[in-house]
Amino acid sequence: MAAATIQPIAAAAPVEERTLPVARRIVDQVMCSVAPVLDGTTVERIRDGVDGELVCAELVRAANVGDPSAAILYVHGGGFVAGSARGYRGFASRLSMATRLPVLVVDYRLAPEYPSPAAQMDVVAAHQWLLNRGYDPDRVIISGDSAGGFLATDFALTNARIGALAPLGMVLFSPMADLRLGLASAAQRRSRDAFLSHALSAKAIRHFTAHPAELRIEPGLALPPTLIQYGGAEFFAPDAVALAERLHAAGAYCELQEWPDQTHVFQMMPALVPEARFAFGAVGRFTDAVLASAEASAS
Repeated sequence: MAAATIQPIAAAAPVEERTLPVARRIVDQVMCSVAPVLDGTTVERIRDGVDGELVCAELVRAANVGDPSAAILYVHGGGFVAGSARGYRGFASRLSMATRLPVLVVDYRLAPEYPSPAAQMDVVAAHQWLLNRGYDPDRVIISGDSAGGFLATDFALTNARIGALAPLGMVLFSPMADLRLGLASAAQRRSRDAFLSHALSAKAIRHFTAHPAELRIEPGLALPPTLIQYGGAEFFAPDAVALAERLHAAGAYCELQEWPDQTHVFQMMPALVPEARFAFGAVGRFTDAVLASAEASAS
């Protein structure tokens, strides 16, 4: 079905508290279908208290995971109102396989039941859980897609502003950068995204926060090297480009990869999109380089 046909249907879909439980189950079922868990993957369900906060997450390890001291903290997408660690198991197993690292997928609290800053607090607590579990604070990479990409970047920026330890690296898939939707809406005419639109995104964001913000980066912040992947046909393509430009302008290293003709977070659909496998390969090469650089600096 063409994007022009699907977009009006998706935009009209009610993003309401009474309909979201059903919508969330459907999203998780679709995710499990288009990204089945890889053979040999182990999943450890986490439900643990950290500094007065409850950490709900899944620690996903592909069969080839080796380094016990490094890990990826993953913040899933879903417009702040949907998505779960269970739905992202297959995605996380591929990310773990590509990087040979364990992936902690945070089951952060969702809006509208839990608006901002609940999700941000859960990301902080999950990061602390990794450190308490014995993972090296200098070897944690933060990653996320879409709304999770916004939350992951916000975590790194907040740490940099308060002088806390920065993640070793960032890997972002189709990140949102402007919750006011000014960047994406300005270029919506050129978007061929089959699912996302201003109307649908705005509904979800209103549940998350009454004060939508834009990711702004002050020069001189100690930010980690970053990889951003996005689809050339997606609604949030301008957000990915703008975020990369802002990281560069602030003096941070950022590698921006456009995948032509791909839609929003196409990596979620490896069973349908062959390019997803090559995108994960690029992520593996990036994380290998980041870890190697850290080891060289420490020696």
